[in-house]
Amino acid sequence: MNQKEFIGVGSIKIVKDILEENNAKRVLLVTADRPYITSGAKIKLDEILKSIYTERFYQFEVNPKLEDVFAGVEILNNTKFDIIIAVGGGSVMDMAKMINILAVQKERMLIDYIKNSNLIIENGLPLVAIPTTTGTGSEATHFSVVYVDNMKHSLAHHFMLPDYAVVDAELSYNLPSNIAAASGMDALSQAIESYWAVKSTDESKKYAKKAVELIIPVIEDAVSGNKYAREVMSKAAHLAGKAINISTTTAPHAISYPITSCFGLQHGHAVSLTLGYFFEINYYFKDSDVIDKRGVNYLKTTMEDLFLMFDVCSATECKNKWYGLMKTIGLNSNLGNIGISTEQDVVKITDNINHQRLSNNPVRISEKTLSAIFNK
Repeated sequence: MNQKEFIGVGSIKIVKDILEENNAKRVLLVTADRPYITSGAKIKLDEILKSIYTERFYQFEVNPKLEDVFAGVEILNNTKFDIIIAVGGGSVMDMAKMINILAVQKERMLIDYIKNSNLIIENGLPLVAIPTTTGTGSEATHFSVVYVDNMKHSLAHHFMLPDYAVVDAELSYNLPSNIAAASGMDALSQAIESYWAVKSTDESKKYAKKAVELIIPVIEDAVSGNKYAREVMSKAAHLAGKAINISTTTAPHAISYPITSCFGLQHGHAVSLTLGYFFEINYYFKDSDVIDKRGVNYLKTTMEDLFLMFDVCSATECKNKWYGLMKTIGLNSNLGNIGISTEQDVVKITDNINHQRLSNNPVRISEKTLSAIFNK
């Protein structure tokens, strides 16, 4: 499916044309609670939607649980809507994509589709995705995350890619600095992981490289609230989303999910916590541990490309620059300070890692490697 993209300050105005294009008279609006107001999205959309029946769904957790999905599906099944508009961060996008596709699958229990996306046969309503953060790129991807009994599940299907992506950086101007830091590192992590992923392609690497090159010079200013920097970050986050839509993510994302669900760390912060170590892991390896079929030399070249993007000469310098950047933008990289302090804490994480994402890392990740990361 080809997505229609509208990128730039003021692009939210295009929603009026999208509604007319789809002859939409009844809208389900999926949002967060407070951020929908503080981002300025409510004021802008109230004007566009003033003559259209609108129902708003926002009562779900930041990291959506299965029960939240059930609630959203019930709303869709109980009321006839013509279109869905999702406004918010990654969790909002994930929720909208998931309930949209699951509400029209009628043959089985919803959990069956979450566990096996091949069962999905029906497409959902037209979906407009409008991000208010500068990080997840979820408006550009065909997958969603949901937590079932604290275990992360990813539902992926080409029907889930939003029909429209409206990336208006003005909605990120009021983003608090701590969220801007975490979401910015999420976008940077996605771009980096996409670049080295086993499933990367020439196209995904092009998007990823451009995202990295845009983010590194502006992320500190974006966290400080500079409007131009946030405009650049919004474009970069969208590119990173397009990159992982092709390649998906790798080991740092795999490790991040139980850190988020068990210790409450924001997703982007949780990802960045371990990513720095993978500059070394994915460069100083045993040849026999390389999973990517393009080979050892290809992986060495890929990693060296990343070092150049960071303006360093080695994996260790890149790792050090990564954790220096985290410190500069206010993200703590000390495990003990964020509540991961015992062997039992580490076991809780390693026992719940997403192995599908681990297998997309170019170098095989063993339990010994994981333990070494947390010991450091």
